[in-house]
Parts: sequence; C-alpha cells; structure tokens
Amino acid sequence: MKPFLRLLLLLTPLLVLLGCKEEHNTTIIQAPATDPLREQFALVPLGPIDYPPDNPPMQERITLGRLLFFDPILGGELDVSCATCHHPDFAFGDGRQLPIGVAGGRSLGPTRTSGSSRISGAPVGFTPRNAPTCFNTAYNADEHGVHGHNGFQFWDGRVKSLEVQATKPITSRVEMRGDAYPGDDDVAGATSLDSVLNRLRAIDEYVALFMNAFPQEHQEWQMGLREHVVDSSTYGRSIGAYERELVTRNSAYDRYADGDDHALTNSQKRGLELFFTTAKCSQCHPAPVFSNYEFTVQGAPQIGPGKAIIPGDDLGRCEFTLNPGDNYAFRTPTLRNVELTAPYMHDGVFGSLEEVVQFYNHGCQPRHPQCPDEAVDSLVRDPLNLTDGQVEDLVSFLKALTDPGTALPQLLLTVPERVPSGLTPVFGLSADGGPFAEPPAVEPRDKYAHVH
Repeated sequence: MKPFLRLLLLLTPLLVLLGCKEEHNTTIIQAPATDPLREQFALVPLGPIDYPPDNPPMQERITLGRLLFFDPILGGELDVSCATCHHPDFAFGDGRQLPIGVAGGRSLGPTRTSGSSRISGAPVGFTPRNAPTCFNTAYNADEHGVHGHNGFQFWDGRVKSLEVQATKPITSRVEMRGDAYPGDDDVAGATSLDSVLNRLRAIDEYVALFMNAFPQEHQEWQMGLREHVVDSSTYGRSIGAYERELVTRNSAYDRYADGDDHALTNSQKRGLELFFTTAKCSQCHPAPVFSNYEFTVQGAPQIGPGKAIIPGDDLGRCEFTLNPGDNYAFRTPTLRNVELTAPYMHDGVFGSLEEVVQFYNHGCQPRHPQCPDEAVDSLVRDPLNLTDGQVEDLVSFLKALTDPGTALPQLLLTVPERVPSGLTPVFGLSADGGPFAEPPAVEPRDKYAHVH
C-alpha cells in the first residue's frame, strides 16, 4: 500500500471524531434553551383589532375622528375637548385623581383647577370618576367576555362600543356640556347631541370631511334618505375610528411573549410568575389584554363627590342597573400602561402602584366603610401575605406592560396644529407643547348655531 493511502486510513477515524464534535457544538449554539415562563403561562402578544362591520379602518375616518377629538367645538362652552381629560401627554388620561372638564381654565393635567361656567357663572365641580385611558379600549370585552368592538365602556359599563361612548360626555355638564344648552331633552325636543351636530353642520370644512369619510351616507343624504351626512352615527363612528387605533403592543411584555427572552429583567420575571400564581392578579387581569372587563366589588375607599344615588358616595354599576347586587361593582380596567395612568381605582384613591398592590396584599384594606365584607369578591377578599421583595417584583412586572405608543404613527399621538372650527385645540396647547392660550370668550359661541 502506498504511504499516503496508509496515512489517510490512519487519520480517517480522527477526522470523523473531530467532525462529530464540531457538529455537536454547533447544535448547542443554534438551539438555546427557551425561557420556560412563556410556555408555562401560555403567553402570547396582543391579537388583532376587532372592527365593527359598519366602521372598518379608513384613514379618512381616523383623520376626521382625530380632529373632532381635539376640537373644543364639542364642548358646550367651547372650552373643552375630548383631549382635555384624555390627552396623549398623560397616556390618554389626565394624570388627576378626578377630572376637571368644563371651566377648568388654561391648564391641563394635575395643574388644572375648577372654576365657574363662562355662561351662567355657576360653579362647575369635579367629574366624579377617574378618567380612564383611551389606550387599548379596542379590546374592552362584552358580557360574554368577548374582547372587541362591542365591549363595555365607562367604569359602570353603561354603554357598549366606542361609537356609542363618544356621544355621551357631551351630555354631561361637568365633563363637556357646561351651561350652553340643556343636557336632557328640552321643551323643543332638542338634546346636547343635536346642538353639537348643528355646530358641525355649520362648518363647511367639517361637512366636506364627513362626506369624504362616509361616501355611502353622503349619497343617501343627497338622495334624501337621511337628514344629513353629519349625524349621531357618523359622529360616533368618526371618534370611535380614531380611538380604536390607539393600540399599544410594543411593551417589554409583548416582546417577551413574542420570543425575546431578554425583554424582561430578572425582577420582572419573578413578578410575572407571582402575577400568574401567588398574587392571583391574572384571575381578573388575564394576558394578553390584562383584563377580563368584568364588574368586581373590591370595596375601595370612596373620595370625591361620587355619583347621584347617594350624595358623596358611588355605588358603581348599580348607578346604571339599579340592581342592589351591583353595589360597589366597577369594571376591571386593563393593566396595559398602568405605570402611566396614576392615580388608580374608580376615584383615583391610590397614588402609586405600590399602594394598589398593598391594598390587595392586605385583603382589600383599607375598606369602604359601607361595603360589607361578604360583598367583596372572594378572589380579592383574603390577604396575599406577599413580602416586600415580592411586592417590588410584582410592581416591576406591571411596569413591563408599559408602551406609550412606540410603534404607532406619531400623528395619532399629537395635537393637531389646527382644527376646522378655527378654535384653539385643547385649550391652546400647541403641537410643540408650547404655552397655553385663554379660550375664546363669547363671540365664537354665537358663531356656531345650536338647537333651541
């Protein structure tokens, strides 16, 4: 046998062994271990938006809804817009314990102060419930637990869908109506919604925008089949179209659920495990929406003016259903962006996430004195006995649900430079965050017709 063949035969086993060792090492590098928490709790990112059949995503409607959202033309006294209590600078809340709508002067957020109606001169007080964020309201759930376009709105769930919700704040004196016109049917059969619609119909630019956003309704109007292209349906659908796009799905949790093992810190991972086990948070706040949107009695202390049935108190869902079994039940909010939306609970009684976690840790104490122990939901009635370290980890995980809209088009998150009414958007807050300007006095109010 030739020498080089003999050498080749001798080296072949060694080459095979080295090749196997190299292949083994490569396999380890390409297939690292997956973080077990993701599989253990079946974590997934947020799913797609559910759109109403009559309100699909259309840029023309979203654009129109954004203008309406920031336009004080919707306020009875022309000094308040939707964005007054749901401003992008405050994660589409207002950063206050209780909102101040009408007669709040020039400021927004925590510095805002209550005042008197510019029309009647009568004092206008606080709105009785904390302003919830508009972020992720597209996922509110209905009575069947279905997250979608027909979900409950408001703390007491008195309406369903963003489209219907958009028509309600303009009827409240303290929120948006003021004293410009009656809130309920007046002697002429008019409502505050009629008044707002008449104002919009008097503005040519708004009429053109509605015609562009609702071509079928425009055609029906031209054919005499509907009163106007600007009506309660198209108004509600416009604002609903804008609010429905305010979905945040780029939090650290979302990235982790989508496969990024390093998106969460070790503390957040410990908090995640507590969230789904010992702390029992996920029983009312299941992922990925982080709420079941059910009505739960927690017995949170009541501060502020409350609602109408009992002065100085708030019976929650019972205010709407008049069912005593719903006393002190409030809709469970989403925990997405909860870090950005303090203070917390229906009346803003807790100023920090640590306070909220300790409230549940102590078995919903301190308790509302009029809410009996047996009425408090059994899921939250008993103390959790979490250590200080566990509380810290749990709060750390809650902060991993934060995303102020990093993947959204910035246009959705900014104040328009101008609105078709010619009024100054949201009390004069400029698009670059500059100084406020005083709202207009009497002249613009007379400029826009309303029903009387």
